[in-house]
Amino acid sequence: MRGNGGMCLRSYGDRAAESRQHLSVRLAGVKAPPEFVQWPQSVSRPTGGSAVFSCTATGVPEPHLIWLKNGKLLIPGGNVKLTNGNTTLAITRITPEDEAIYQCIAENTAGLQATPLSSSSLQLSWDQPEERVSQQIIGYVLHIRRLGEPDSVELQEAVSKTTFTHDLNNLDTATTYSIYLKAYTALGSSQQSRTVMATTLGGVPDPLSFFTKVLNQTAIQVYWELPSKPGKLEGLKLSYNGVSNPDIQGQEIVPAHINTHTISHLEPEGLYKIQLAAFNGNGESRSSSRLVSLSEAGASEAAATCNCDRSSNSTSALLVGVHSGLACILCFLLFILLGYRRSFFCRKTWTAPPTMNGARGSKGHMPESMELRQAGDTTSPPVILMIEPTVAAQTGPG
Repeated sequence: MRGNGGMCLRSYGDRAAESRQHLSVRLAGVKAPPEFVQWPQSVSRPTGGSAVFSCTATGVPEPHLIWLKNGKLLIPGGNVKLTNGNTTLAITRITPEDEAIYQCIAENTAGLQATPLSSSSLQLSWDQPEERVSQQIIGYVLHIRRLGEPDSVELQEAVSKTTFTHDLNNLDTATTYSIYLKAYTALGSSQQSRTVMATTLGGVPDPLSFFTKVLNQTAIQVYWELPSKPGKLEGLKLSYNGVSNPDIQGQEIVPAHINTHTISHLEPEGLYKIQLAAFNGNGESRSSSRLVSLSEAGASEAAATCNCDRSSNSTSALLVGVHSGLACILCFLLFILLGYRRSFFCRKTWTAPPTMNGARGSKGHMPESMELRQAGDTTSPPVILMIEPTVAAQTGPG
């Protein structure tokens, strides 16, 4: 929605989601469902301006906040930042693509907790439901998969209704798992609890090497290769710092399944230090770093032009070699077949073309012989064919 040259950014707390979450977490025994304390307010800003939204909620356990943009999960990056535990959404350098409806949703863990026990096991625990709810439950089911795997390959473990702690064994070392819980009654399953992530012991991820590409004088594309096995990292931290201007800096949190990111709105012709680190529940890997100069954009264009010239010259040289070789073979065959008429053959070969009759050197030499000596070439008539385009391009005598 636009008006007076400004941009309207709408943001709402999702009351319907709050109610739905209330129903699902009551089944898992949460004592206090999420409740909003501060709601984000709609604002109107001009293109190029900034907007800040705030959202706060309470509950037991403490709610986790997520944001939606036009109904889809909002992933921060570029000019969109989430800070203070996702309670603050900041959008800078507003563009038409930022005009949208933003929603804040509060979720809590439904009492589900995950604790690493060893390099191959995790312990899960959850709150016992209220007695009136517990009487209806016939059992629980845990849904487990490595982070990054599709839902179709998840593992499921059934737990009795009187059990509120369960150990998962035979897991992979230093691997992050995605886990959620459902309770079952005679009428069916409850809504799933909030998904939790937990990493088995065994160390932090290995450092990732990365590559950069200068897109233009204000943008750099960074890309890297992800581990071949799922669950080996929980996410990545991509940071950049201006070497020529230290005031320009930033950090992006990239999901584990993404292998490229574009850093834009940088200072033209600047020099930047790019750093990439992978992390899991055990900690953060050693950072890999590169220095990137945005002046490479112009240099790359110049190099491309230069390479084209070299390619053209190489092609010309190849054509000269092929034509010269074929001509030499033909002349050799003609010499063998017509050797007994050598004098006639030579006379025919060195006869001046009709367009050059009367144009002779000072001592009666033919112009073709003069051109060969001037070019420093001692090859036979096929070379004349190679320089023929130059002779043909000249206009005849007026």
